Amino acid sequence: MAVAKMKRLTLLGLKRDKEKLLKLMQGMGCVELTPLPEELSDSAPLVQSDEVEQLLPRVRRTIDRLSRYDTEKKPSFGQYRVVLAEEAKEIQNNKDSFINILDSLDEIDLKLAEIRSTRQRLHASIKLYEPWEQLIYSLSELSSAKTVDILAGSISLRNLARLEEAFLELSASYEVINQTPSEYLVLVAIHKDDKEPALELLEKLSFTRESFTNLGDMSPKEYLFSLREQIKNLDIKEKELISNIASFGDELPRLKSFHDLLMLKKAQLEASELSHDTESAFYIQGWVLESDSEKLKQRIHSIAPYTAIELRDPLPDEEPSIKLDNNDFVTAFEPVVEGFSLPMYRALDPTAVMAPFYMILFGVMLSDAGYGLFMALALFAFVKIKKIPVRNAKMLYLLMFCGAATVICGLGFNTVMGFNVLPQYSRFFPLDAVNDPLPVMVVCLTIGVIHLFAGVLAGAYQNIKNGDVIAAISDNISWLILLTGLGLLLLPSTAEIGKYLALIGCGIIIVMTGRDKKNPIKRLISGFGALYGITSWVSDILSYMRLFGMGLATGVIGMVFNLLIGMLWSGGIVAKIIAAVVFVVCHLFNLGINALGAYVHGCRLQYIEFFSKFYDDGGKAFKPLNMKTRYVSIQSEIIA
Repeated sequence: MAVAKMKRLTLLGLKRDKEKLLKLMQGMGCVELTPLPEELSDSAPLVQSDEVEQLLPRVRRTIDRLSRYDTEKKPSFGQYRVVLAEEAKEIQNNKDSFINILDSLDEIDLKLAEIRSTRQRLHASIKLYEPWEQLIYSLSELSSAKTVDILAGSISLRNLARLEEAFLELSASYEVINQTPSEYLVLVAIHKDDKEPALELLEKLSFTRESFTNLGDMSPKEYLFSLREQIKNLDIKEKELISNIASFGDELPRLKSFHDLLMLKKAQLEASELSHDTESAFYIQGWVLESDSEKLKQRIHSIAPYTAIELRDPLPDEEPSIKLDNNDFVTAFEPVVEGFSLPMYRALDPTAVMAPFYMILFGVMLSDAGYGLFMALALFAFVKIKKIPVRNAKMLYLLMFCGAATVICGLGFNTVMGFNVLPQYSRFFPLDAVNDPLPVMVVCLTIGVIHLFAGVLAGAYQNIKNGDVIAAISDNISWLILLTGLGLLLLPSTAEIGKYLALIGCGIIIVMTGRDKKNPIKRLISGFGALYGITSWVSDILSYMRLFGMGLATGVIGMVFNLLIGMLWSGGIVAKIIAAVVFVVCHLFNLGINALGAYVHGCRLQYIEFFSKFYDDGGKAFKPLNMKTRYVSIQSEIIA
């Protein structure tokens, strides 16, 4: 239960064996290739890599587009359709057919975009000419008279009356075709003898002339009818094209396989770019899991016997990539550590130390046996029915274990779904956050002290493991002695012992903190400065009062919900049905919001208070060349 041991891999092989060796490493998934020194690196990217890089997003977009037409049953959580060797080879050999599918769909997309653009333009034209729809004659028809000119246009509401008055003195008239909120649309008839004064008048009255240049010989009514017919035809074409897209839906499973094979190819090409190549050989370096190193060496020699391999332990100045190696229980809590930062290679993996404390902290904050039982049973049934291993659903297992811890803590608080289920036995349940909060606060602070002491002991263990016993005593054990002594001072019966322990711890801290300094004055100043750290300890311990606050919130909200639901329950059968529904909804809400709070605050206590006592973080995650895919599961034998 620690950081997985690594070996430094150095490999020199024949260039003809390079591709099959990379495929072997990808199939085994135990090697992370690292960049070579600058003088050995080949910076030029492979042409094939660019092709795959361009093809992948096209395939992904096509899959997303076709997924809405997919009638195939979706795979269960963490489970993928398995691609067998025969299917994979057929897909790899038919790359051109997939590119043709992509091209066809891209062509359809262009046509759809053109249709939508045209339709938008037609709608804009309809909006422009729709107010003139009542005009059933074209301007050419209206202007056919020899002695009269017909003009179409718009005039403001207040100027229409002035126009009517002015036209009494001219051989001119008008007819209102339509009215909008701001203007009138009118036809104006002017005798040719009065054309010039009439036009001057119209200009003064801000008459806006409409030429209908786009209409040709059609009337506005005919033109609008034509536009709407065009839109109908476009809609029909659009449906046909969408139907054509849907017809490619049967290709979706094969496209997903094609996409993931491209992903694996891309990973191989990226790994290939990390090598230094000559005309006949290649050279790579990386990290390999120690547990797989000998097996890797044997398999490499079995397919490429002329390959030279060196496997060695990391040098003191090297920082290998980090892979956590824990049992199933501890593995479930790895997301908490990964959410903060991975440990350094030679540091202690905090997951095993943290896991039981995280469960307890979560349980105290949720503090309802009913909620915990529901979480534990529901998640247990889900992962067992779906047969999901821990490594594929760490968070689900973490919440399942925390649910089990919540059952125990909830029984300690005698709380199930917000009810005090055994009031007659309340004397056996001394923890009551609502009516007697002080004992609960003491329990929360005690849990905090134990949690922090465990962090200090973990730091001492790390120092002893590194061969620095003095650091373990001076920087870790001394604080345990001091804090234990201060705690004992609070009790009259142990005050005398506490005084001596506190003095011993204080003395060690003052004398030993600045042990790397030769000047005794500077050494004492460092010691007294370190002693000031006692204030941070007080702050850290008080942080655990959030356990009390979160637990109290869960219980009180549940009690209030039950009180309101009880009022509903006192009604008739309809009220009882409503009350049952409200009970489920309200308690699911209370569970969800407080489980989220317990998770977040549990992480916060680990990150800020616990990890600060010992954790040496900053490790880089181990990212091996592997068979990681997005849509399907491809057997390693396919690419080996």
